[in-house]
Amino acid sequence: MADPAGVAFLSDEWFAALSVALQRVEVADGSSLVLGQVVTDVPFTAGGEVRYTIALGGARPARLERGSVEAAEVVLVVPFPDARGLATGRASGASLIAAGRITIRGDASRLVEAAALVEAAATATGDVHRIVT
Repeated sequence: MADPAGVAFLSDEWFAALSVALQRVEVADGSSLVLGQVVTDVPFTAGGEVRYTIALGGARPARLERGSVEAAEVVLVVPFPDARGLATGRASGASLIAAGRITIRGDASRLVEAAALVEAAATATGDVHRIVT
C-alpha cells in the first residue's frame, strides 16, 4: 500500500486497503449479504462510474470484486462526493439515504436483515477511513 497517510479514494491502493480491512469482519450469527456500490460522477474515470461488490458473511471470508455489481443482492448508487464522504467517515449511509442522496436498487430489506453484519463491516473498515484523501 502507498503512503498510509494518504490513499486516494477509489484508487488501487484504496481497494487493497478495503479488501484487507474486510478480512476482519466477524460473523457470529451466520448472516450474509452481497452488497454492490455504483459510484457515479467519478471525475477521473472514463464513463464516470466505478462499480464494486462486497460479499460479507456466509462460509467464506469477505471478498471484494471490482468492476461489477451483478452478484449483489442490494446495490447502492451514490454520487462521488457522497461516496467519498462515506469512505472518509464524514457522512453516514443512514443520513445520505434519508436525504435521498443514495439510491437503493434490489431488496432493501436485506440491509435491515443484515444490519449487524453491515455494522461489523463498518467497524472493520474504520481504519481505512482515516487514510483516505
